[in-house]
Amino acid sequence: MAKSTPARTKKARGAKKDRPAGARPGRTTRSASATDAANAWRQRVSKDAAETIDTVMAHVQAVAEQQLGQHGAFPAFLVTARKDGEYELDALPPEQVAELSPEAALQALRDKAEQLRDEILCAGVAFPVTLPDRSGQTAVAVEVQHREGESLRIIQPYRVKGAERSVSFGDVAAEPAEPWLWL
Repeated sequence: MAKSTPARTKKARGAKKDRPAGARPGRTTRSASATDAANAWRQRVSKDAAETIDTVMAHVQAVAEQQLGQHGAFPAFLVTARKDGEYELDALPPEQVAELSPEAALQALRDKAEQLRDEILCAGVAFPVTLPDRSGQTAVAVEVQHREGESLRIIQPYRVKGAERSVSFGDVAAEPAEPWLWL
């Protein structure tokens, strides 16, 4: 099977402009210790890096919500923060997704990020997962890495309700992950 490049599908500017100041994607009220644990990574990066990661995650959440609302599911996709301030969305063409295993699709998106490595500050590969410890709860998983060296796996559970497919997101969990873009 020949490897092909993901199709570039969308450019966006400043998703964080749509959020209230200080708001983070998927943020809900919870205990101080849970919030501290989910945000511990912020102590290891600059304010600019944290804002870039937050904006990548805002784009991920917006795309996942739109796809879930329209289709009830979403394919894996890549969001990159470019050095010029642009945020771009890349996805594999549907015919390629049909040919690839989920692992191969994720690798194709990681490979695309590697091709862009010199032009970007941050990249996040988003994909659907089912959480084993929550009786089949579905979630958005994101492997995100920033040029400063922070590498995270971020998990955000979601529920799709009703015929109108309204989407609600749960609390975000973030944990350190193996670097895959900048080693």
